[in-house]
Amino acid sequence: MEGLILAPNDKAKDRLKMKRRETSHARTHKTFPTLLIGKLMIVALALAIVIWLSFRAVLPTRSTATTHNSPTPTPSQDTIRFATNAETPVAGAKEVQVTLAEFSVKSTAKDFHTGIPYYFVITNSGQQVHEFMIMPVKPDGSPEPPGVQYNAKLIEIEQIAPGSTVYINFVFLPSKAGRYEIACQMRGHYQAGMKLPIVVTR
Repeated sequence: MEGLILAPNDKAKDRLKMKRRETSHARTHKTFPTLLIGKLMIVALALAIVIWLSFRAVLPTRSTATTHNSPTPTPSQDTIRFATNAETPVAGAKEVQVTLAEFSVKSTAKDFHTGIPYYFVITNSGQQVHEFMIMPVKPDGSPEPPGVQYNAKLIEIEQIAPGSTVYINFVFLPSKAGRYEIACQMRGHYQAGMKLPIVVTR
């Protein structure tokens, strides 16, 4: 009888199958929570990324654009900072009244001289925000390219609120004799006709 292997009977076979099932069920029972937690963590991470991207899209970003290239905010926005220039006239200054409106510029003077102090009283009588600029034009009176206009401007007062008045003293230097325009370069205003030719002589 040595070397003879007895086959397990049917009851033994059933016990063996049951034991295997219990072992398999225990393994599954132990790994199921681990799998569920792993899947929940992946879903939570995906939701966190989506929320972060949504907030990032809504939050304002820092702009590297210069003031001249940024769009003009409407008066109803909180971010607008209106000009508040309120200088008093220097002794002997000649007063110049400038009126800005949609879409025109009027001035009580168009001929200026170097070395003389001028006191500009600039009123925005329009319904929109305007600005006051004195910028060069070509010798024939045609506009310079925008880059030249901004780089060679003599004065720029931005964001003059509707119905407000600003005051500034200015002296044209002898080196600045030439042809200029009083203009508003708010978005589209210059193209709509907000410019007035002036001449500065020595």
